[in-house]
Amino acid sequence: MKTTLFLCLLFVTGSLFARNLDKTFQLLPQPQSVEVLSGKGLSFGELSYVSSAEGTSIPVLGEIVDGLPQSKRSGKGARFQLSTTNVPDSPEGYVLEISDKGVTVTSRDNAGLFYGAQTLEQLLEDSRDFKKEIPSMKITDYPAIAYRAVHLDTKHHLDRMEYYYRMVDKLARYKVNAIIWELEDKLRFTRRPEAGAPNAISKQEMQALCRYAKERNVEISPLVQGLGHAGFILKHHWELRENPASDWEFCPSDPRTYEVQFDLYLDALEAMPYGRYLHVGGDEITAIGIDDRCKATGKSAFELQMVWLKKVCQFAVDHGRIPIFWDDMPLKYADLWELALSDKTEEEVAKEWNTEKLDKAIDLFPKECVYMRWKYEDATTPAHRKLLKWYSDKGLKVMGATAASAGDSPFLPRNNTRSEYVKGFSQLVAENHLEGILATAWDDGSPHLETVWRGYIAQGEFGWNPIARDIETFKKVHAQREYGFRPEENRMQFLDELEKAIFFFDGALVTSGRRNPAWGTTDFTLMELPDKANPGTWSETYKEKITKAKEEAKRYELIADGVRTAEKNALRNRYTLEVYEQTNNLQNYPTRLILALNEYDTAKDAAARKAALDKIVGVCNYFKEMRSNLEAVYSETRFMQQPEGFIADMNHHNHLSSKTENSDWLYLYEIPMIKKVLQWADQ
Repeated sequence: MKTTLFLCLLFVTGSLFARNLDKTFQLLPQPQSVEVLSGKGLSFGELSYVSSAEGTSIPVLGEIVDGLPQSKRSGKGARFQLSTTNVPDSPEGYVLEISDKGVTVTSRDNAGLFYGAQTLEQLLEDSRDFKKEIPSMKITDYPAIAYRAVHLDTKHHLDRMEYYYRMVDKLARYKVNAIIWELEDKLRFTRRPEAGAPNAISKQEMQALCRYAKERNVEISPLVQGLGHAGFILKHHWELRENPASDWEFCPSDPRTYEVQFDLYLDALEAMPYGRYLHVGGDEITAIGIDDRCKATGKSAFELQMVWLKKVCQFAVDHGRIPIFWDDMPLKYADLWELALSDKTEEEVAKEWNTEKLDKAIDLFPKECVYMRWKYEDATTPAHRKLLKWYSDKGLKVMGATAASAGDSPFLPRNNTRSEYVKGFSQLVAENHLEGILATAWDDGSPHLETVWRGYIAQGEFGWNPIARDIETFKKVHAQREYGFRPEENRMQFLDELEKAIFFFDGALVTSGRRNPAWGTTDFTLMELPDKANPGTWSETYKEKITKAKEEAKRYELIADGVRTAEKNALRNRYTLEVYEQTNNLQNYPTRLILALNEYDTAKDAAARKAALDKIVGVCNYFKEMRSNLEAVYSETRFMQQPEGFIADMNHHNHLSSKTENSDWLYLYEIPMIKKVLQWADQ
């Protein structure tokens, strides 16, 4: 009943916001309640100072407000004050009041003052950008979900350290309050130095970043892969492998396993001293129970997994952290995994649902653990809701994990940056009072993080207020907040088209094979080339690809024009637009090559054929320019090569982004195709 009333309140207040506040002001995340009052408000430039009540510290401020002096003087001020009366119960809640006399932000905790300051910053930004007076108003605001995290996965690449500081600033701006950082080899472990990559972040650097984040109400906790996904450490410790041929899994029955894992945990906890969690991984195990050490125990693979889980959970608790565990393996053991992922109807689910195995094994589930229920597509299906109810009935703690990037593309997430999935799971978390929500961003395909940001910001929006906006409205508000584009301008429409274009790029140059990293890259077969003695046969063979390439050529121009227009009109964040621009040039490359080959194959005479052949060679030569431009932009924030001494993984995942020590993996089909075409052209 309380949940229903809460969601109804959100709906009513969301409608109040949309109806009463001038549409010039687009706040993200959308506040729970905005009451526009009579009387004059204030405009950008009218605030002259910042102050705080006695015993209240001024929070970290946004760029605009931070530019004001922090001492009383004549004019209008922004005042911050702590109080336990007439404010939301949440420590992150606040009341923001604006009138012609100035601004007051009130909260019961410093976190709420910080978020009130972020909302004020957005109002002032809109007032400045669009020359509009901020109306007199009262905002009462608080989050629907207390723990709103994003996942930072650095297993295949690192960004420059300053980028992570900027990341914290932006997450805080959108009221995301946590990062779970999947470290793998990107921390310079001191107890097990062999595990850290040559370019790994030092513990001192990480501590400094965590302190900076804490000041902005962002809590950073480590994810150190445990039983599986352990290539980063098992490439150095063959003696601890369950399967000697793979660096994927530890042997859970070897005591040395825990010596190594606990050393890694200790280093990570010291590097990230302010987080409340230790994520121990534990997912996607493929080979537990196959070696003599495990066979000697007489335990099943599932029992061995849970023995491991109990030990690592106890370690976390003993060191003041709450353990988190990916929950897929118990579901696979119970034959519920496929059903939980399905979109079957309630009636179909009821016929197949059987938790007998889980019920019998319930005593093996550590109660201090948080079970991270991950589902990266639609989480609101009947089977998934039923699974959440099982957890609740058994008294187990659950956190939701959606995805801002699911690892299925090396270039950018798709489907509106997966924001609909973020919204759906956030609603479930709020309805079911789960422990929190995490938007994962898998590095399997290692997309540039700038392309993931709209998904991260969606977590800020829907983690705070899950039902206030629909996806299309969110995208338009995101465009205003991030770039200064008014919703009616539709300046970011090109991004929808770019997400569609990548699907053709995926396999345009091959007739078989896969470079989808989430499912593992496979061997591939490149397209054949035109038979010079039989013109026209090639075009007939590949007519479907050619037809699609012609459509994509038009789409490319539409995207390119949209990006250029956006770059000219953006008030901020042009770098993100540059990343999209270069990504568009890359995805267009196969289209250019296919159409040039088609032009040659259908040439009417020798002169036209010669001109078409020159064009093909020109397209091949253009690749170097395109690649250079893309990597110049990408490398402004990220490292494009693996460090000297890098050792590749030795397991079944075969991720695209770990196939080469330089950036060749980005062009898996393009590089060999160009070589093939140039050899053909010389014949």
